[in-house]
Amino acid sequence: MAFGETTRISNTESYSSSSYVPYIERTRSQRPIAVSQLLMDDRGNAILDSLGTKMVHMIEPYLQTVKLDKEQVLFQEEGALDVVYFPLTAVISEFRSLEDGRMVEIAVTGNEGAIGLSSVLSGSSIAHNYTQVSQEGTVRTIRVSQIERLLQSNDALRYTLGRHTDVYIRQISQKAICNMYHCVKERLCTWLLMVQDRSGRSKMSLTHEQISRILGVNRPSVSKMAHELQESNLIRYSRGKVKIQDRERVENAACACYFELGGTAGALLN
Repeated sequence: MAFGETTRISNTESYSSSSYVPYIERTRSQRPIAVSQLLMDDRGNAILDSLGTKMVHMIEPYLQTVKLDKEQVLFQEEGALDVVYFPLTAVISEFRSLEDGRMVEIAVTGNEGAIGLSSVLSGSSIAHNYTQVSQEGTVRTIRVSQIERLLQSNDALRYTLGRHTDVYIRQISQKAICNMYHCVKERLCTWLLMVQDRSGRSKMSLTHEQISRILGVNRPSVSKMAHELQESNLIRYSRGKVKIQDRERVENAACACYFELGGTAGALLN
């Protein structure tokens, strides 16, 4: 596919529930606007949507819409950073290598955020994390050289885009706590909820190997936990597809990191 072409994604379903209202929506008055609410917005990417009309007109000519495939590698660890990605329907994971050779996910981004923007804003041309597409979909892209020129001449654009950095750092900090202190079941439930929020799909394309890599645990542990969740009717797993059957119970089984990671972006980007 040529750069800039867009292909409609087939077999994409929005999740919904006739009677159950997710925790984040039930506590809307006590919490900042949640990531899951931003992600269901039809406008596209929350960061781009937060720009004023003048800034939109400034950046729009440089943006292209691109289709990304599942497990497509965007950046190698400590590799060159040449493009910034603003996800629309794609979900993208960032990883760091451990001393024993395993990799663990440190951030997951959907259309609430951007990939590579924090590095650009800090003046770096290095992609510090191994970056791979978790769920296929579309993104808006801009060349690093182009966005750097725009930032040099527009402080308002730098300030508006800079608010993303705080959200990004918070997620990495919270993920570090989650990876260190929470059990595999809690982390798996949290991650499934986050991916569903960011993809907006009832069925997510996931393999045990992919989940194992993302959580930084061995595959048998993932298979055992997925089997337990399926036996408890929390999820359904078949042929590389995972569907959350009972979102309320999955929320209850998730660690508190889900609500921490879901409750900050909206307040900063609106």
